[in-house]
Amino acid sequence: MLKAFIRSTSIIFTMLAVLLSGFGIPGLSHHSLAATDPASASATDSTSASSTAALTSDPVPSVSEWSREFGNQSAGNGVIATSDGGYLLLGNTDEIGQSGYTDTLAYIVKTNSEGVPEWETKINYSSNDSAKNAVETRDGGFLVIGSITDYSEKPYSVVYLVKLDANGNIQWESTYDDPSTYNNALSVIEADNGEYVIAGFGANSAGIYTAFALRTDIYGNQLWYNKYRFGNDQVFYDITPAVDGGFIAVGSITRQDHEPADIQNALLIVKLNEQGNIEWTKQYQDTNASILAYAIIPAKDEGYLIGNRKNSSGQSKYILTKIDVNGSILWEKNYPAKTEAGTKSFNQLVSTEDGYALIGSNVKGTYPNQIRQYDVLTVDDDGQVLGDYLYEETALSSFGNGAAALDGGFIVTGTIKLGDSYRAHLSKLPKPAKDSPPAEPILTMIAFTDNEKKIPAGSSVSTVIQAVYSDGSVNDLSNAAQYRIEDPSIAEVDSSGNVTGISPGNTRLLASYEGLEAALQISVLPKEHNGTEPETASFYLDSTEYSLSVGERLDTRAFIYDEATSQTFDITHLVTFWSDNPEIADYDEEGNLVGHKAGIINVYASYNGDTKTASVQIVRSFIP
Repeated sequence: MLKAFIRSTSIIFTMLAVLLSGFGIPGLSHHSLAATDPASASATDSTSASSTAALTSDPVPSVSEWSREFGNQSAGNGVIATSDGGYLLLGNTDEIGQSGYTDTLAYIVKTNSEGVPEWETKINYSSNDSAKNAVETRDGGFLVIGSITDYSEKPYSVVYLVKLDANGNIQWESTYDDPSTYNNALSVIEADNGEYVIAGFGANSAGIYTAFALRTDIYGNQLWYNKYRFGNDQVFYDITPAVDGGFIAVGSITRQDHEPADIQNALLIVKLNEQGNIEWTKQYQDTNASILAYAIIPAKDEGYLIGNRKNSSGQSKYILTKIDVNGSILWEKNYPAKTEAGTKSFNQLVSTEDGYALIGSNVKGTYPNQIRQYDVLTVDDDGQVLGDYLYEETALSSFGNGAAALDGGFIVTGTIKLGDSYRAHLSKLPKPAKDSPPAEPILTMIAFTDNEKKIPAGSSVSTVIQAVYSDGSVNDLSNAAQYRIEDPSIAEVDSSGNVTGISPGNTRLLASYEGLEAALQISVLPKEHNGTEPETASFYLDSTEYSLSVGERLDTRAFIYDEATSQTFDITHLVTFWSDNPEIADYDEEGNLVGHKAGIINVYASYNGDTKTASVQIVRSFIP
């Protein structure tokens, strides 16, 4: 059902708040969105040449050209640069509604090149609304995307578009109904003929995610709406016009069979024709890591650049993947998330004069004394690091999507706290200065990041090895080093350093790179329990108190500790979890706790007749 109408006054729309926890990217958590497809053999026909890129642990302290705050009890979710040199801020703001309760309104502000407001539009459709993404249209206006909530029966989110003219007036708005599906529009582009293509995902009541693409004419009338399934969960995070016609969408796919070991994750790349039909699909899998592709842009020579990240055993790295026009990998460059300066989160990839830039934030310190600031990592056309710029004058509560400015700098947005008020923040970052190329650093040693790995027989664990250079920089070698196990009867290793336990015992993992070697102690433990629980075992959760934001997913873990052997076993996949108030937070099909609205609940975990409990606080999504 398509609802399209025109009006000239302010309108209202809501967007389902789905924030990617742990990585600072609007979207979903790696459990439910970093997904794989069972049916594709595309990963095997790749000619990838994986390599790594050094990332300095000492970013350049920088300052912005200007910073502005907007609204009151507001948040900045995204920003685009406009053709007149100004910017369009997208976010939300709280106001007291007619009922006397606080409503959350979508908040759109157009500024000039110095961040001075030219106009603002507030949209209130369902009292819980937020503007998320937009594109400047060829007529000088803007198309803003989001979701509204249909309350006619059981509430669910509906894709929503609103067309603004150059002065922020509503020209038309449209909704696109897929009954009982919680649809979320994440990316929008304007096609060559002025029509619009939107990509995102929809979730059903069972928590299964399905990617979608939608095309409308210039007035918002639906031309086609296609859904795409490859595995259990799949999401389109970004879409771009293809150089040979049609569109390229990227995202993630997961597939889960009956056992935890069967969970697979893959980078998803899909070529669509003008009618939204699939021309080809590529799925690049890593069985030991969750993968999420958050951005795709055209490369300067041929093909495309994809911004993505991997999370394995609690360690994250950000990756630039260069593909050709047919989706085959040409090269990959890795940038560790954690450095001496803090932990980085990138959610935007843009083209620059000297190459490309990853835009996001850097967090240093520990909660509640964390400091989050804007961070920009620049690289050349081959993905080699040019500079890492940390903008230290602003402490952020959260950050949104940034963009490249017309003058070679960057425009970024987020949310800051001033007293008791949260306010949308906009900051203009200068164009990075060109420095003379530094002397080539010398490789001094290679080393594993862990001293020992303990693995139950039959299980696998990833390892991380780094190159250390004379200038103090480090380089992730996980996909570049050569590996071997001293005693293959105890464990085996693959080409990426993932170790699988075979039989109980001790051995060493040896890695070599450019004539240097490093060793990691490997201890293979007996297989978990073998169906029986030790008499001296105790059952517990990883915490008695949890906290998450609305839209976030939390991976609660359960363990058995055997006092006789001093061994700890992860039994999460054997435990039954539930919430005492599913309206506030509940567990999804993947076993993640999902925050639905603010409140405090208890969760329970049951194993072999024993039940444990923990309290959970769910807070609004833009509160840290």
